[in-house]
Amino acid sequence: MTEQYTDADQVRRLFDVKAATWATKYAPDGRLTGRMTTLAAAVRYHVALGGSVLDLGCGTGELARAIAAVGRRATGCDISGEMLSRAVAADPACGVEWVQLYPGWRQLPFAPAIFDAVVAASVLEYVDEPSTILRECARVLRPGGVVLCTVPNLTHPVRWLEWLAGVGGELPPVRTGRVRWPRLDSYLTYLTISRQRHLARWWHAAAASAGLLAFPQPTSAAQRSPLRLLTFQQPDEMRNGT
Repeated sequence: MTEQYTDADQVRRLFDVKAATWATKYAPDGRLTGRMTTLAAAVRYHVALGGSVLDLGCGTGELARAIAAVGRRATGCDISGEMLSRAVAADPACGVEWVQLYPGWRQLPFAPAIFDAVVAASVLEYVDEPSTILRECARVLRPGGVVLCTVPNLTHPVRWLEWLAGVGGELPPVRTGRVRWPRLDSYLTYLTISRQRHLARWWHAAAASAGLLAFPQPTSAAQRSPLRLLTFQQPDEMRNGT
């Protein structure tokens, strides 16, 4: 009998496979080093020493450990058991709390208003309902807290090429005969499940529907990368006494 998988299961399976080499992407010359540097700087800017940060979709834990190393309390969670196993093994004494999420989760296993920031690095593009996930992020944020998220930057040329490769329509029939290309198979799977690709104004509307405010985002070289950094803020009503 053919196995049937939900979209969330596909995401988990893809990242379980990627876990073995994921940490190399954060090496000094790694493909994701820039993303980690940008997000770590944003956390330091928005979160005071001793503040608490949730790394949602933490992978093998490089960002969460970097956050903990600069005096913030970090929690990392992911749906990939393989990613989390490697995160724990990399530095058991780093002080990060690691939490397993189930594929297709709709509620985070945390009390309301306990984090000063939630980081979602390249997470929202894979979920069925980004507004639902953003609403959960808002629930666990303290008043004035921020959501820092990266999403595909549709103005970057690499995203145009991905659209031509199938994001905007059917994937091309690249497999022929008995020849298999594992890296290409993985990339095509990524294109299939990375389906939340929208302009910034769409993400602003999704955040607004979750009760979050758009935080002014300066134009920079980082914004000209394949990933766009967006910052949303929990209203500061309680701090203002209203």
